[in-house]
Amino acid sequence: MKYSILTAAVLAALTISVGTAQAASRNCTANEKAQADRQLEVIAADPRLQAKLAEYHSPLGLPRAAPAGNEQMLYQGGYIMAHDEDLMTSLWVTYRLTREDIANARGKDRVNCFRSDPRLNTGTKASTADYKEPVFDQGHMANDADLKDNLVEQINSYVMSNMSPQHCRFNRGIWLSMESLTRYWAQIYGEIFVTSGAIFDRDGAGGRDPDQNAVRMKSNNGKSRVGVPSHYYKSIVREEGGQMQVISFVFENTNDAHGSAWQDVQPGVMDAISTIDVIEGHASLQLYPKLQGQVIESEKGEGWDFSQNDSNFEASCK
Repeated sequence: MKYSILTAAVLAALTISVGTAQAASRNCTANEKAQADRQLEVIAADPRLQAKLAEYHSPLGLPRAAPAGNEQMLYQGGYIMAHDEDLMTSLWVTYRLTREDIANARGKDRVNCFRSDPRLNTGTKASTADYKEPVFDQGHMANDADLKDNLVEQINSYVMSNMSPQHCRFNRGIWLSMESLTRYWAQIYGEIFVTSGAIFDRDGAGGRDPDQNAVRMKSNNGKSRVGVPSHYYKSIVREEGGQMQVISFVFENTNDAHGSAWQDVQPGVMDAISTIDVIEGHASLQLYPKLQGQVIESEKGEGWDFSQNDSNFEASCK
């Protein structure tokens, strides 16, 4: 992500030095973790910087729901999220993704750094222990591969507030394919705005279920704290010729198989195409408060290139 919105002083304080050796995947060092946490603290203490991040990542307005005392907006350099203290997971994340971001991420490590969010109180945040159980993956809401262009930003995609309980074949399968597709779109269109969110609507009646009715993930320690979404959504916006092009998807959070090759997964992706209105109805929010003027919303995938061919890792699930 571009850091032009951060001051030079903040940048200097948060720069991490890394060696030239590269690996496919590694864990963060204690120093890297400390500096990434420091970035979170700096942003949390600076309302002006938060406003600049909101303007950069969400020029159409941050998603807006009915005011709730148990929800908190959390700002990172690479994305913004709304965290629910009762459900101990985030309701949505949003960020700008550019061709430059994709180019600058190419060839860089995956740097795992799972940890509790230092900005949240102990009784209202998930821990890595919550996800030690046999059913769900700890799935990223804002995925690390979109943020690999900057090490601090990538490490800060591993706070547990950005994790959500996803079935294995969903997380490593069709959802991973959607993440690849959004990067493909950023590359070919130059710039897109991505909003990913969780839906808690198990009764199917429309509208978000009360938090106390949410299914909770049962951890090996016997605790059931983190809410399990019934569905997930992605909505992508780009500007073209003075018009806003929008495409949205809604997926059920199941362990159903869709295949690993893109040609096998694509039919399921196309079937998941939805609308802003549907997402807003099930999630009880306004997705783009400032969206106005000429808007073209894709109903069957028209206006968007689906010719990417990345495979996913669904086959790694039992």
